[in-house]
Amino acid sequence: MSSIRIVNLHKTFARASTPVPGLSTASAVPAHALNGINLDVRDGESMTILGSSGSGKSTLLRCVAGLEDYEGDIFYGEQNMRDVPPKDRGIGIVFQNFALYPNFESKGNLGFFFKLRKREAEIDERVKLTSEIMGIGFDALLARKPGTLSGGQKQRVAVARAICRDPKLLLFDEPLSSLDAQLRMNTRIEIRRLITRFGITTLYVTHDQVEGAIMGDRIAIMDAGRVLQVGDYRELYDQPANTFVAGFLGAPAANLFDGVIEGDGLRALGGLLPLSPSQHHSITASQPVTLGIRPEHLKPSPNPAWITAQIDIVERLPSERAQLCYFDVKGQRLVMRAPQEPVWEAGQMVNLSAVAQHVLMFDKVTGQRV
Repeated sequence: MSSIRIVNLHKTFARASTPVPGLSTASAVPAHALNGINLDVRDGESMTILGSSGSGKSTLLRCVAGLEDYEGDIFYGEQNMRDVPPKDRGIGIVFQNFALYPNFESKGNLGFFFKLRKREAEIDERVKLTSEIMGIGFDALLARKPGTLSGGQKQRVAVARAICRDPKLLLFDEPLSSLDAQLRMNTRIEIRRLITRFGITTLYVTHDQVEGAIMGDRIAIMDAGRVLQVGDYRELYDQPANTFVAGFLGAPAANLFDGVIEGDGLRALGGLLPLSPSQHHSITASQPVTLGIRPEHLKPSPNPAWITAQIDIVERLPSERAQLCYFDVKGQRLVMRAPQEPVWEAGQMVNLSAVAQHVLMFDKVTGQRV
């Protein structure tokens, strides 16, 4: 196994090789896919790289694998990998599209690494060991070609092929995105079990928050080529460092809206939110801020409190014994997560309140937590 240390990593792509006549030359300006990434992954740790499309997460993975040129430094342990080709890095990679050799049976796919390196004598033993690791039913897949396998079975073979070579690092690039919901759930549990059992240092790229929380010991949230915050899911959810993290994590994400300090509270959406003494001292009088309240921290009150709003839409969540109530307040969408009882209906008026300790405050200009 090995740790990963990424230092001041940059990656740019040319937008267009030939400017189009009559169009702005902005399209020819290089695109910065990675902007000064610094990240440490501990030996044996599983790190989720979580972000939306275009955030740079897959580009980061490809740089770590040696599949892209880059500026900066990437270390496996104490070794700088700049001049080490991918084939010599001791990595196993699993892609979204399986990337299996269609003319080989599953056993041939698992053993191809050893065949290339003239180590055919190891194939039977390594395949047998990997099959035991992969668990119930995997033996039955070894004699079948990819064309006869389901999506979930193909991904099991792809994961097994990555493990078979006994890698220092495992790299996953959205491996479950092509699977249906039930297969995704089953396969991610199986992959997590394998990672935990063998303690292989892992980078796991995904846009799915549930998947990211399950697969990673810690999560690095990316946006616009930057790592914005690193921590476990609970830390990121409860203590977001900026408005992006607050507005990205959660389903639904935090309610974000403008406010300004007024007396002992915050004036927002026409009402006054309470402030704790510590919150009051962290900002100055009349300072404009962005406020964040998680849907579960927005509460109905029997008496007029912060604001009174009319329910626009109600979304029932039977499996979670909950309901989501959506409001439109002065053009601002708010959502409240409430227990399934009492039942709320569209059109009802609700007195909304929030406890001061659950109100997040961010600088309106920088977006950083205050």
